[in-house]
Amino acid sequence: TTNSGNNWVVQYNQPMKFNVVQFLDANTGYAAGGFGAGKVFKTVDSGNNWFNTTPTGNVRIADMYFVNKDTGWACDPASIGGGLWRTTNGSNTWQQQLGASFRPQNLFFLNKDTGWIISSNNKIYKTLNSGFNWFQQADFISEDLVDVYFINKDTGFVSGAFSPTTIKITTDGGTTWDTTSNSRGGIDIYFVNSMTGYNCANFSIVQKTTNGGFSWFSQTVPSGFFNSIHFPDTIHGWSGGTILIHTTDGGGPPVGIQQIGTEIPSEYKLYQNYPNPFNPVTNIKYSVKSSQGGTSSETSNVKLTVYDITGKFITELVNQKQNAGTYEVDFSANNLPSGVYFYSLIIDGITIDTRKMILLK
Repeated sequence: TTNSGNNWVVQYNQPMKFNVVQFLDANTGYAAGGFGAGKVFKTVDSGNNWFNTTPTGNVRIADMYFVNKDTGWACDPASIGGGLWRTTNGSNTWQQQLGASFRPQNLFFLNKDTGWIISSNNKIYKTLNSGFNWFQQADFISEDLVDVYFINKDTGFVSGAFSPTTIKITTDGGTTWDTTSNSRGGIDIYFVNSMTGYNCANFSIVQKTTNGGFSWFSQTVPSGFFNSIHFPDTIHGWSGGTILIHTTDGGGPPVGIQQIGTEIPSEYKLYQNYPNPFNPVTNIKYSVKSSQGGTSSETSNVKLTVYDITGKFITELVNQKQNAGTYEVDFSANNLPSGVYFYSLIIDGITIDTRKMILLK
């Protein structure tokens, strides 16, 4: 497509399933996949012509990642014939780095030295020397991991396809992992910058984070199953699967934040959550007055954040510009332990009020 996805023409047609496509510049790109016998194809003329550059010995290519037009990796999780391969000459030749016992099914590299793979048996491995040596970092036995993505050498994510809370975050390069708040899905994760990211999954799920992946909120999307998402900037993006969808406003506002009533409040106000104590969902209401006063509906930068009793940040329920009005949002604590929590309303960088709530499970 050359018109933002409104129209498409077929450039290449093969009797196989393509699992991944990646372009390094306007001309050089790779596509890989396969049924039974894996294949990697390369183009140097923007996709008009493709030629086969397949590693030998693999059954299929589940994932592929190039850090530049010459250096890349391809993996296959098959128990027989699978493994990890690396090329340093633009896919002219490949060298196997891992055998089938590692079962690598998804990979991500920050640069030519540092990378991660997740295996089909839900283990996470890391390399610091371009894939010549790997060490295991974690084992999520029941998570059904499907994706790994790192923003930088410290902060990264792994995700599963169907478990209730599927995205885990690390801030120490993968040594330890914590559960993120309100995350669902996670078949594919993509970050536009260090704070703004998206994930997508089956059952019409597209989610966004604006605080570096610590918490996520859902967005309204057409019905479909989504397994790939990409944003070249913070407002334009595409997600594809059973259908292809496109946004030009960053995906729109979060699902679950509702404006109630049309009267413009005379003051900023944070209400007590209800019910309280709660298990596991409670409703939080707040009012935003006009930043200009009077009857104007001038917008304000509104944040609603949650912390535990030690002051540790839990999640950000709201982070957006909002017109004057009264709003309510649900807070789900499915993955939090019983205890005392606090929530704060912050308007244009100033904390208006903080209240206490009690989770009893």
